[in-house]
Amino acid sequence: MPVASGAVHAVAAREHTGLSTRLADAAKDAVSGGVSAIGSGFSTIGEGVSKLGEKSKNVPLVGSGVSALGESITSVGESLTDLPRVAGTRRGRLLVRSLVVGFLLVFAWIVVIVALQLRGGTDEQIDFRPFAEKVLIELSSGPEAAAQAWDKASPRFQEFVDKERFVDDMTDLHATVGKFKEISAVNETLVTRGPTGRVGRVSLTVSYERGKTKASVSLHNHEGVWKLLGVAVEVPPNVKITQREREARVQACKDPMDPKKCDLYVAANAILEQLRDNQAAQVWDAASAIFQKQEEKTRWGQIQRENQAALGEFRRIIAVTEQRVFRSGNAVYDVLIEYARAQGVRAIFGFTRASKNDPWKLLSMKIVVPMPRADEATPPKPLGDSPTGNPPLPEEPPPEITTGSAKPNGSATPKPKPKPPAPKPKPNGSGSAAVESGSGSATPPAP
Repeated sequence: MPVASGAVHAVAAREHTGLSTRLADAAKDAVSGGVSAIGSGFSTIGEGVSKLGEKSKNVPLVGSGVSALGESITSVGESLTDLPRVAGTRRGRLLVRSLVVGFLLVFAWIVVIVALQLRGGTDEQIDFRPFAEKVLIELSSGPEAAAQAWDKASPRFQEFVDKERFVDDMTDLHATVGKFKEISAVNETLVTRGPTGRVGRVSLTVSYERGKTKASVSLHNHEGVWKLLGVAVEVPPNVKITQREREARVQACKDPMDPKKCDLYVAANAILEQLRDNQAAQVWDAASAIFQKQEEKTRWGQIQRENQAALGEFRRIIAVTEQRVFRSGNAVYDVLIEYARAQGVRAIFGFTRASKNDPWKLLSMKIVVPMPRADEATPPKPLGDSPTGNPPLPEEPPPEITTGSAKPNGSATPKPKPKPPAPKPKPNGSGSAAVESGSGSATPPAP
């Protein structure tokens, strides 16, 4: 039988790798290579998106959003490229998982923001340039086109802006800056929502015949259609015009106080003289049909009699503060009048006529009655009448100052207390003594 010697036999250990382990390693290598390739691809895509964002910077919000998205994609790609090297240890794998989750959240948030911006931009970012250009062309095409622009404007605009004054202002603008040429630039666009719907405003740099200037056009979305809500045009810096030159374009008379050169003066003075002579009914009969529809004849005559009772008789027109003729044939004559009891009373006349050969007819009239003067005011009530309606308090009698035993009133000095009487001497005989007089007699006792 063989005898065991107890020797130890060393055998070289061989690595026994299972099929599943080899497949896992191969999958890790493939995933690492794929992740690196995906990271490189993301970096390339991010650079391309960033370039696209730089080219689309002129579009509000969209350009900046695309640029931010491109930078985020580039960062994700760089992180994915370095991801396989970091994931070699357990701590590294945990860090990689947290990093991936964080990037996914950031990427999802960026996508949501960009989507919301793009969705909102399709509704709110409206190109108002065609609307503004159409409005400016109409306003620069003459009084008839300006009147049509007012007719097609928003109802809110028509409530606050008078048609005649609007046409006159646009005509004055055309005479100042010339004909509209083009919109040079769109500076700002704003869309807001309010109780009446959406309101848009566009700030522009426009070119006229006499120079470039700034303008703004406001639009109101009424029943699904953008309509004019307001317009403002600045005078170009190189155009010099004074207020007197503007007034000269629309003045009715060269000398508004000369009856030979101003028919408005003649018409206003004749009306004032008729009212002075209590002929208000004749003035009403000669007025325009619009005036007669607005003013009831009896009531209007009563108002004129009340004005004459407060102001006195009409004497003369002192000065003319405004005289203006509109292209529609209407005129405004604003004057200061002297009455018997008041001076400088303002009166505003509105006249109309069909042609220059027809006489002026009264369209409106307003006399501003001044407040009563101090010397004409109601005299104050006597002091005895209490302003509260209660009876007046009785007057207090003057304080009494006495030296008797009565209780002092008011601020009188109280009476000093009398001194106690001196004690009476004990009588030793017959006699009498008067304490009050301080004298007396006594019989001395017999020895």
